[in-house]
Amino acid sequence: MKKPTHTPTYREALDGLLKAIDGAPTAPDHPIFKKWDDKEYFETLLMFSFRKQQAAEHHIGNVESMLETAEAAAIAAMKNKGKQAKNAVASSASLIVNSGPSTAYIHELSAFLAAVRSGLDFLAVAAARTTPGILAHSIHTLEKMVDKGQQGGILEVVKTHHAWLAELRDYRDEVVHRQVVQAPAEGWLVSTKGKTSKAIIPIVVPRRTPKRAFDTRRSRMMDNDVPLGLDRMESHGQVTFPDGTKKTIEHKVTFRPSASHVPIVELMTHHLLEYRKFSAEMFAVITKSGFGTVK
Repeated sequence: MKKPTHTPTYREALDGLLKAIDGAPTAPDHPIFKKWDDKEYFETLLMFSFRKQQAAEHHIGNVESMLETAEAAAIAAMKNKGKQAKNAVASSASLIVNSGPSTAYIHELSAFLAAVRSGLDFLAVAAARTTPGILAHSIHTLEKMVDKGQQGGILEVVKTHHAWLAELRDYRDEVVHRQVVQAPAEGWLVSTKGKTSKAIIPIVVPRRTPKRAFDTRRSRMMDNDVPLGLDRMESHGQVTFPDGTKKTIEHKVTFRPSASHVPIVELMTHHLLEYRKFSAEMFAVITKSGFGTVK
């Protein structure tokens, strides 16, 4: 039986490429390594792309830490039967305690997207050096070449991941250059209908490129029973006894992301995994090219 082909991980592919750089010759007629400094520059570009991957990991870690802290605070607060927060929004059946929109999550998301995009740009500049006739200043240069139907080598990797690259670019450009995504609500809910149900509100962001929304004093005054990007589900069951008395046997309120939104860590993890996959494939193609010496 034929053994399954091993797909190198991001780090395995990078280590393999670095070893290939070490073994590559330098000569005046070499396509890119004419002198030792050319190797140093090429490796520096690769390491910059790696550092941006580390930056992306850092921002995900920050978000995960904030989520853990917020959850612990919510659980502690829900156990406290004392006076609720001043900004609590009450109704006859439930109480949403909202610490307000959390802009910290959006700042981390914006920095994360910028890091991933920057890492792709460094990698594109390095990869383009191995292909005669290509001078790239960013990944967008390679994307435009693929759009024009050009093929071969590094462009095949770009073509394979074209949909993701476009998705990342649109989302990142909208968030970094054109708007600030509406901050997600952060807090918890306590609902009492015979029995008490408690729920922590999940932090969600738009699944696709976010649409522009007003950020004005008036818009911020608008109260929503259900925070943007979430669906509220409630189950409530009662039994009625022969004497007419009623008893609640079940009451539960939960929140889940609506179809248009996704948990923030899920979105960030998706883009980080795609970045690693794209990079690993690009590392392999560069290695196979012999840095432009293999036709």
